[in-house]
Amino acid sequence: MNADFPRSRDEIIARIFEAGVVGAGGAGFPTHVKAQAKADVVIANGCECEPLLQSDRYVLESMAKTVVDGLLVMMLSTGATKGRIAIRDGFPEMLETLEKSVTGARGVDVVTVADNYPAGDEHILVYETTGRVIPQGGIPPDVGVVVSNVNTLLDVRQAMDGVPVTSRFVSICGDLPRPCLAEVPVGTSVSDILALSGNAAGIEEKGVLLSGVMMGQYCDDLSTPIDKRVGSVVVVPGDSELLARKSLSIEAMIRRAASVCCQCRLCTDLCPRHLMGHAIEPHKVMRAISWGRSFIPDLSGALFCSGCGLCGVYVCPMLLSPDRISYMVRAEMGQRGVTAEGQPEARVTPVRAGRLVPHERILERTGLKPFERDLEFTGALKPESVRIPLSQHTGEPARPVVKEGDAVAEGQLIGDAEADGISAKVHASISGVVTEVDGWVRIERR
Repeated sequence: MNADFPRSRDEIIARIFEAGVVGAGGAGFPTHVKAQAKADVVIANGCECEPLLQSDRYVLESMAKTVVDGLLVMMLSTGATKGRIAIRDGFPEMLETLEKSVTGARGVDVVTVADNYPAGDEHILVYETTGRVIPQGGIPPDVGVVVSNVNTLLDVRQAMDGVPVTSRFVSICGDLPRPCLAEVPVGTSVSDILALSGNAAGIEEKGVLLSGVMMGQYCDDLSTPIDKRVGSVVVVPGDSELLARKSLSIEAMIRRAASVCCQCRLCTDLCPRHLMGHAIEPHKVMRAISWGRSFIPDLSGALFCSGCGLCGVYVCPMLLSPDRISYMVRAEMGQRGVTAEGQPEARVTPVRAGRLVPHERILERTGLKPFERDLEFTGALKPESVRIPLSQHTGEPARPVVKEGDAVAEGQLIGDAEADGISAKVHASISGVVTEVDGWVRIERR
C-alpha cells in the first residue's frame, strides 16, 4: 500500500466520509460506517453476476492495482489480516491480471466462485469464500467479514487522495446497436447516457432497466438521473416477457397473485436465501398477500428477502414477482416496527448444490443471450447538465449547502451529512451554475 496513505483508522474513516463514498454495488450503504466495523476478512466483490454487465470487470482488468490499494485501506481500517478479491469462474485473463496485482500485498489473494446467480449476494459470497454462514437478518460483520464492491474500493482509494465521488462506470447494454461502457457524472440523465449507444430515438418502443436485469428497476422516465448506486442502463425489447414482469405495477401484481398463483412453490425451492437456511418461503408470502395484508407468520419470511429477482425473473411460470411483493411487505413490516431479531441459526440446506442456477441459464431464460457481447469503453461522458439527488444512499438525505444561482466547481460539496449518522456527503459532478435545489441539485454547465 502507498506509504503516503493514512495509518490512523480514524483518519481513514474521515477521508472516506468526506469523499461521500457509498456502496457502489447497488445498496448505497455509507462506506465510512462499514469501515468502522471489526473484521478479520475483507472481501472485494467483483462477481458482477447480473447478465450483460461489465463495469466491475472493466475496473478489475484496467485498474486492478487501485482496487487492491482500496482493499488494503479497508483491511487497515477494520483490522482485517486477510483480503480476498472474489470473481466468477470463466475469466482466466482477469484472474491472471489480479494475481499479478496482489503480488506483495500482504494477506491478499484472489478466489473464484462458481458462475451461478446470485454469486455476488453478500450472504452467498461470504459462505462460498470463507465457509461462514451469516445469521438470518444479519450482516457480514456478524461473522467477522466486511464485503465491498470493487467500484467502492476504487472510490476508497481515491478518497485517500481527497478525491470525492463524482462519477461512476456504467454499462450501457442490451438491445442497442452500440452497447458500451462509459464513465458517467453522477446526476446524468438516462437519455443522455443512451445517446452514447446511438439509439436514443425509438427507445419508446423498448424498455429500460436501471441497475441490472435481475435486481434492477423499470425506468419509465428517461430524464431520471443516475446516482452513485446505478452501474448500468439496460435496454430490453418492448415485447419481451422480462419487460412485462418488470413494468407491471405492484397493485396489478397483487391482483394477479390472488387469481393465478398456483402455489407450486418453485419460488421457494430455488430461492437462494431459502437454500442458505433462511426462513423465507416466497410462495407463502404470495398466498398471504392474496388474502390481505394481515401480518401472519407466512408473511414474516419477507424480512429475509434479498431482492435478487430470481423468483420474479427466472422462476415463476405465472409471470408473478414474489421478490417485488416480498420487498413491499418487508417495507410495510419495517414501518410497523417488525424486526428480524432473535432468529434461529441459519443452516445451509443439503439440496442447495443441486438447485443453483448457472449464469448461462439466466441469459437464455430472459432472452438476453443475443445481446451478450464485450463492451468497449468509450471514455468520459460530458453532459450539459446534471440533476444530482441528495438521497442516493442508505439513510438520511444529504443537506443542501448551495442555493440557486451559486457557481460550483466539480468536486465541490453541495450536500452535507453528519459523521455520526447514517448518511453521505454529495459533491458536484460538473462545474457550472446551480439552477434548482429541491431534493436534488441541478447544475447547468457554463
